[in-house]
Amino acid sequence: MKKIIFLILTIAALTACQTKNDAFIIKNKQVGKLTDSTTVAQMKKLYQNDSIVKKTHGQSAFAPYDEYTIIDKPTHEVLMVVVPQKINDEQSLLKQIDIRSPRFKTVKGVGLDSDFGTFKKNHKIGRIDETFKYIVIFIDDLNATIDMTKDVLPLNARNDRTIKIDETLIPDNSKIKHFVVFLNE
Repeated sequence: MKKIIFLILTIAALTACQTKNDAFIIKNKQVGKLTDSTTVAQMKKLYQNDSIVKKTHGQSAFAPYDEYTIIDKPTHEVLMVVVPQKINDEQSLLKQIDIRSPRFKTVKGVGLDSDFGTFKKNHKIGRIDETFKYIVIFIDDLNATIDMTKDVLPLNARNDRTIKIDETLIPDNSKIKHFVVFLNE
């Protein structure tokens, strides 16, 4: 009888741990509780115990878009910023999630606080683009991007647009600035 009770308690504990860990998992088309089939209304219900702040951007020259910042109530930590596909539509699917908390990790344990070398070792690096300030790296198996400031590059590659940036030019210890997962593009 004691063995059965122990087995039941062990299974319950493992299930509870799995559920807790899933709240901060990053997979292809999933960030925590949110997936590519989650609507804005469902997101609000899933995070009803946290603070959700909505802002609408780009109402003048740019196409407007909504942005929902989800803040963990107990810690006041910004968890993520979510952009839906449509403006002011509770039934809109989610477009992208900008991960802001290092608590979110991929199945391989990689997150916002990981360096470029850890991403490279554990996930499939796709193309690398650059903007004026950032290097944008596509993580193919997660349908995501990470970016870092260009100051991690060797001095000659920072401003010379003729040098093609590839992963050999990016030091493994480069810190990640942004981590965005695309759910519906």
